[in-house]
Amino acid sequence: MIFFTRELYQGVQPKSGWERRADYEWHRRLKIYNRYETIIRPLLPSSVVQFLGKSLHDAEVESISQRSGKLILMLDARPCASGSYRGHRVRLTFGGIRGRVRIRGLVGQWLLYREAHLCSRAKFSVHLLFTKSELEIEADEVSIEKL
Repeated sequence: MIFFTRELYQGVQPKSGWERRADYEWHRRLKIYNRYETIIRPLLPSSVVQFLGKSLHDAEVESISQRSGKLILMLDARPCASGSYRGHRVRLTFGGIRGRVRIRGLVGQWLLYREAHLCSRAKFSVHLLFTKSELEIEADEVSIEKL
């Protein structure tokens, strides 16, 4: 994660010792990231733009698999605070994956934040912040399905 780091996420948590400063910094970075996303949006595949428009904050990873250039995350979006996927299970499929993605230990973690970036090796890169780990995915396409 570039904008929404684990350190900053931990800082905004109650009793971190620097909540107010971290909260201010979080909102400052959110404004910068939103401008950045607006600028790169025309350069991203339409499937990524669709993914960015959907909230999966607090979705829990039920399973994850990687094979044949695809990464598939099954998410339980019932705990999500908002968004069109709240109350449903969701399949998030990344295609055209570059390299192996470290997926060990993700089952049971909650998806907190995501960032999209341009990438020189693939059509895009998505960074995902989970409760205990982070994931960077370089891919050519993404699909999101409500189950």
